[in-house]
Formats: sequence, C-alpha cells, structure tokens
Amino acid sequence: MNKCMNCGSDVQSDANFCPVCGKPVSAADNSAQNAAQQNPVHNASVIPDTEPKSRLLAGVLGLLLGGLGIHNFYLGNTTRGVIQILVTCITCGIGAIWGFVEGILILCRQINSDGYGRPLKNDC
Repeated sequence: MNKCMNCGSDVQSDANFCPVCGKPVSAADNSAQNAAQQNPVHNASVIPDTEPKSRLLAGVLGLLLGGLGIHNFYLGNTTRGVIQILVTCITCGIGAIWGFVEGILILCRQINSDGYGRPLKNDC
C-alpha cells in the first residue's frame, strides 16, 4: 500500500491512478516513497513534522499577496514563490493575476497539498 503524492490517500501498489483525487501515480513516486518509508531518518529531514498548513490562510494570502508568492512561501513552495515575484516584476504587476488565481484554486479545493505533499487543513 502506498500514499498518493498529491492528496496523501492510500493507493494500491499496482494502481496507476489515485482513487480519491484521480491523479496519475507513477512507479517513480512509489519507489521514492518506499525508500523514504524504509529510511525514516532521511524522510524526517526532508519533511518537517509540523501541523498541516491552513487552507484559509493560504487562500487569503494568494488573493491579497499572490503577486509576491507569499502563499507559496507559506506552503513550502519556495521556488514557485520566487518565480512569482520575478514574473510580477517583469510584467510590471500583471503577473500578480497568477497568484490571485492560485488563491482562488486553494479556497475552491483544487490545490490540496503543501510543498511537501501533506494535505491542507480544511478550516474553511
């Protein structure tokens, strides 16, 4: 039994798609996950053991400060956050629409996990 890298639900080891979110489950995801389960010390250093991130806070940050990528920094997607800052600066602010749309997607439950693949806390 493996976990879906997108939503965290249980997936049969021979399944190609997650039964909950429908995302494809690749053999590489399963082998990486199995290796992480066999080596918990390495897994603990990659994914900090913290409380799930708030969906409401991430969505509001995306709506209000999406052009600066603040919601992505909060969720642990630092590379995406830096790219959003650059896109917003290069496009003289027009790129902020990207972050606004991501804020809506978070609140509408289309984005369901943080940068470490953990499900978001449903507080809205």
